[in-house]
Amino acid sequence: MNKWGLRFIKLLGYLVVAAAIAFGVDLYRNNNVPTTLPDELTLTSLAGEPLSIAKMSEEEPVLLYFWATWCPVCPTVSPTVDWLSDDYNVISVALRSGHNTKISAYLEQQELGFITVNDTQGAIARQFNITATPTILIINNHKVTSATSGFTSPPGILARLWLSKF
Repeated sequence: MNKWGLRFIKLLGYLVVAAAIAFGVDLYRNNNVPTTLPDELTLTSLAGEPLSIAKMSEEEPVLLYFWATWCPVCPTVSPTVDWLSDDYNVISVALRSGHNTKISAYLEQQELGFITVNDTQGAIARQFNITATPTILIINNHKVTSATSGFTSPPGILARLWLSKF
């Protein structure tokens, strides 16, 4: 085998190890996320509308997105979540990010239009045992079918939404 072939195999090996480590870290961070929704969970959006994740998840999967204005990774994931909100049920939860006016200003500045709930004290995040931002949960028929935290690619999120239907 020539030296380019050996370099390719070595690079492929590094990528496999990196992917395994990333998967392990993600699994560790999200192993305490409940598999079913907390009882009678109704959230209120910044616009004041009541949101029932359980009811919404009966029709189509719901993408529940935990993020924060202070999170360094969230600005790379939020545009994808916003794009998906055009075609999917998306509820975002702003975790410990200040008052409604601050969050609304941030959303406007970042040109994000997804439905947002303010979790000022982290109470919603605690119900789902969220320990890192960004975290994405996929919920279908009252069950959490997928949980991932950190950077997530658009194909990765779409695959999770698709797989949640089975």
